[in-house]
Amino acid sequence: MPRLRRCNSRGDWQAAGDLLARAAQSVECAGAECLLIATNTMHKVAPAVEQAIAIPLLHIADATAEQLKADGISRVGLLGTRFTMEQDFYIGRLEEHFGIEVVVPDRAERDIVHRVIFEELCQGRIEEGLPPALFGDH
Repeated sequence: MPRLRRCNSRGDWQAAGDLLARAAQSVECAGAECLLIATNTMHKVAPAVEQAIAIPLLHIADATAEQLKADGISRVGLLGTRFTMEQDFYIGRLEEHFGIEVVVPDRAERDIVHRVIFEELCQGRIEEGLPPALFGDH
């Protein structure tokens, strides 16, 4: 969805939320009984989407946290877009609602992961050359 990608790159989360809210309303009108946003990053606009629909939004961080808790995991490494690794909408939800400690790579490694997601994975490409270990030498 090129319009959504442009919203992300500009940091125009209001427009991104509006786009997803309209899409959510369409699937609700088509008879959906619940909604999933199948990307961590776009959960940044989950509140705008939830306000636009009457059906429940199943939040990806909640589902993740519930499985982590079921598996006895209380500390997790998070890889994702820069938005997901640096902003509070995902990490904060895991930490505040579920007591799960979240570890992210350092700044340089976050930049690499973000670039790989947008310039490779979103483009259907996988290139060699990632650092051997993110999160330090653990």
